[in-house]
Amino acid sequence: MKPFKCIFTWGGTLLLFIFCYIPVFSQDSGIYFDQKELTITHALDEIKIDGHLSESIWSSLEKHSNFVMQNPIDGEAAHAKTEVMIFHSDKGIYVAATLYDDDQYIIQTLKRDNYDGSDAFSVLIDAVGERTNGFGFGVNALGSPIEVLISPEDVDASWDNKWYVATQNMPDKWTVEMMIPFKSLRFKKGVTEWGINFSRQDPGRNETYVWSPVPRQFSFTDLGYFARMKWTSPPTGSGSNISLIPYLSSNATQNYDPESDIDGTIDVGGDAKIGITSGLNLDLTVNPDFSQVEVDRQITNLGRFNIFFPERRQFFIENADVFNAYGQGANQPFYSRRIGLDPVGNTVPILYGARLTGNVNEKLRIGALNMHTRSNDVSYGQNFTAITAQQRIGQRSNLRGLFLNRQAFDGSELIDGDFGRNYGGELNLVSNDGKVAGQLGLINSQKDGVEGKNNHIYGRFDYTGQRFRTFLFVQHLGENYYADMGFNARINNFDPLTNSISRIGYTQVGNMLDYYIYPESETVNFHWSGIENFVVINDGTGLNEWYTRFRHFIFFQNTSELRFRINHIYTDLIFAFPISNPPLPVGEYDVWEYNVQYRSDQRKTMTYSLFAVYGGFFNGNKFTYIADATYRRQPWGNFTLGMEHNIIRLPEEFEDQNIIYANARAEVNFSTSLFWTTFAQYNTQAKRFNLNTRLQWRYAPMSDLFLVYTDDYSTVGRLNPQQRSLVLKVSYWLGV
Repeated sequence: MKPFKCIFTWGGTLLLFIFCYIPVFSQDSGIYFDQKELTITHALDEIKIDGHLSESIWSSLEKHSNFVMQNPIDGEAAHAKTEVMIFHSDKGIYVAATLYDDDQYIIQTLKRDNYDGSDAFSVLIDAVGERTNGFGFGVNALGSPIEVLISPEDVDASWDNKWYVATQNMPDKWTVEMMIPFKSLRFKKGVTEWGINFSRQDPGRNETYVWSPVPRQFSFTDLGYFARMKWTSPPTGSGSNISLIPYLSSNATQNYDPESDIDGTIDVGGDAKIGITSGLNLDLTVNPDFSQVEVDRQITNLGRFNIFFPERRQFFIENADVFNAYGQGANQPFYSRRIGLDPVGNTVPILYGARLTGNVNEKLRIGALNMHTRSNDVSYGQNFTAITAQQRIGQRSNLRGLFLNRQAFDGSELIDGDFGRNYGGELNLVSNDGKVAGQLGLINSQKDGVEGKNNHIYGRFDYTGQRFRTFLFVQHLGENYYADMGFNARINNFDPLTNSISRIGYTQVGNMLDYYIYPESETVNFHWSGIENFVVINDGTGLNEWYTRFRHFIFFQNTSELRFRINHIYTDLIFAFPISNPPLPVGEYDVWEYNVQYRSDQRKTMTYSLFAVYGGFFNGNKFTYIADATYRRQPWGNFTLGMEHNIIRLPEEFEDQNIIYANARAEVNFSTSLFWTTFAQYNTQAKRFNLNTRLQWRYAPMSDLFLVYTDDYSTVGRLNPQQRSLVLKVSYWLGV
């Protein structure tokens, strides 16, 4: 019998959720912190960025200290003292910090853009003062930098820009000097108040400190809790703000299926960044090359639908949240990997691209993108257009609108009728303290000859308290809803018996209720218990899936974690499932599974994690174990081995499955500007073994030399080479 079918109606279920939440909200005792303030003064001094803090300007400035803990306990005085000083010149913002402690630093890596788990300091800036987006600039104790883009939904460490930082180490402290050029920020001219915060990671104590307090249920990057930074003389602009980034790339590739001669190419192209105003930036690209981007980590897929992979290409990263944050879960109308990549991740050459993003005024943020891919023997060229606008309402809320268009071209000839369009908008309401959030959205799609049932409509409610946290979302996607520039999680249903795809609209309801316990303990930071429900109702056939998870997690003071879960999974297969031979038959399946997960102390030289799941799998059973171990040779090396093994046992008439995914990774950091990474993957499900090794030398600010070797093998029968490539790429950042 379909679970709970005779007990609840959907309306009754929603009412039950609401009545359960009302007392939850009233019991939360979270603290709402007041914002701090600082005044940033102007000085003519130009500082040599060496980390020594020897210039006289530093001794004349106010020292901002009194940091407090943000995690694991918020609001209490920090155990380690930190002092920060800040001023600005006509060129940019200067920040210095003194971080007192012994010299027993924990450094996970010298590689850029790796902040977690190391002794580190960061400055976080909201250059508009409107809590819509921001920038983060950080460094670990040995000088390895990271720069990130901050949005209410995400922190993206893939972003790169030009700035300067240095550190110095002493027995009882370490010091930081930073210079962040105005050219690297997007801000509105004449605004007298920005947002700012400073943070410090102290992994030895497993604590995070911030200058302006942030409740522990939020990330320390939460824009709503930034301090107010007041300007005595606001920056009038960044002056000439044009950067050219040309590249030269040489690629040698050999295919073995069928075997061919080595194909050698030399490509020239580049990007340009043009500051239209201090708040708006125009990015241009011609013949972009992404050969240096690290390969995707393969994922074992035991489900019936496609898997969402993150974007890694730099051109699509900056201000990406203005395009990306629409939709619900994995159902996103805009997914930049649709541009320049085919469904399996192979490169589709891009001819050119342009993107305009930034703030028009204090409340209005816009984005516009146009990119064109090249035609080849198997597919037409495609033109992709995206236009979006976001109007802030109140302190944290906004109203957003989106238009997307994919249009096919044969050379320069538009192909009539071969297009896909989406348009719609969202209302996002967030309380001033960030605890309560609501969302309503509607996205329509348009295709030639397709009408009706073409909407994606969704709503969501979130509550994030200190002890109680919850969400409830509902979304419906019609069977004729297409997202040619986006990602659809499950509209397409594959029938292996007819080798065809059926489009089925569906409604999904998701709910979570979590409770956090913060004991007075020297070993446990907190406990996390909760329940999740995800229900899918297909149009026409009714209840398709009901997934319930009960969980209890324990987070220890020494950074280790222990997690327990019990999952109940109901599935009504309306098409056979080709996980085995023959495929699993149509029918109802109701199973339970149990899992446990442990992660060791991440501060140790040798770390490991273990994960095991056992339970029912459709009409059989499944045992999964995942294990990985990392040896860290501080600070220059990280060496990791990992393995996932799925053992599926099915009734006699079906084929049992043993699916193995194994990987090995080595990172050798010769300095903070020279890195060598090697990544090998073996996947029996994809029947592939591949190797990617990459040497990166940042020989000047934002200027890189890459040497990348990739080797791909088929494992059918024996190890058979499929493709090999060697790429040499040089890029240079030229400020105009």
